[in-house]
Amino acid sequence: MKFSFGNSFNLKRNSALDILLGAYQPDQKVLEALSQTDNLSVREAFSTRGVLQNLSGVHLVILGNLLPLSDVSEEILHSALDKSGIQVVTQDNFVIDPAEWLGRTRLTSAKQVSFLPARQINLVNWSGGVGKTTLAMAVCKRFVRNTGLPAALLELSMGGSALHARISPDLPEFFTIATHKAEPALWNGVSLYPMDGRTIDVLWSEDPQGVRNLLAEIQRKHTLFAVDCFPGHPLFSELSKPKPGLINLVVTSPRDDAILQARRLMSEVSEPHHLVLNMAKSVSDRAESGVSIVLPYNETWAQSLDPRLADPILEQAYAGWKRGNK
Repeated sequence: MKFSFGNSFNLKRNSALDILLGAYQPDQKVLEALSQTDNLSVREAFSTRGVLQNLSGVHLVILGNLLPLSDVSEEILHSALDKSGIQVVTQDNFVIDPAEWLGRTRLTSAKQVSFLPARQINLVNWSGGVGKTTLAMAVCKRFVRNTGLPAALLELSMGGSALHARISPDLPEFFTIATHKAEPALWNGVSLYPMDGRTIDVLWSEDPQGVRNLLAEIQRKHTLFAVDCFPGHPLFSELSKPKPGLINLVVTSPRDDAILQARRLMSEVSEPHHLVLNMAKSVSDRAESGVSIVLPYNETWAQSLDPRLADPILEQAYAGWKRGNK
């Protein structure tokens, strides 16, 4: 058996099983049981981030108490583990019957799970019809499918919900979720928070701290938090305050009014910010200055939420995304 400490990935790939022991105080009985078993490769981690960083190729995770870190909450870690297909057991349960857990693990295979830091992506413009909702949906769908990590999509709408129109009118709305009458719906593994402008004014005026608490909970539970933003929304100032991991994407179409609004916003939103030209149809559209991302006009891509719409945006949030996620 070989022990590998810290976040090392230099493990013997011919080992039958890769075990990850996640605990800042490893149980001696667990260590003894593992040491008595041949053909194992064991890694150790003591924090929530350390466990998530070391999941790639692991077949069994043995969990004890972990040091929680701000960028990887326990909720994010457990969500990733739930979606990974990796066997998970507590230290206490493992020592009751190590052979049972190791035997069960040999019958399963592990998915590849990556560590990525938490990010919030605001997609924003005063003008409608520029494709913010479509891009937000495409980005979240692509992220969950490729990483297995949790993502959430929040809609800041002052009118009717675009998510209700695009997905289902029966999706629980932000007001219902915030008042603990329903849980957010899952769509392609993405937690959805549609918003109806008729109810948010009431909720924000009566219980602003409750709204802030829900926003904090959404961010704590999800690695990627995408916000489909209307700048005049009362929550926009809350969600656009500069902080680590926040990226503002000002989305525009080639329409003159949309470009003017986008230029205005680029001078108002915090950095890092990027100008996204969506639905480009011609060479002259692509010649627009100061644009970080150009996305073509393609109805088929928009209807299918094609990954080619999402990948350039995700690369702004996670350098090297295209190279590692094709």
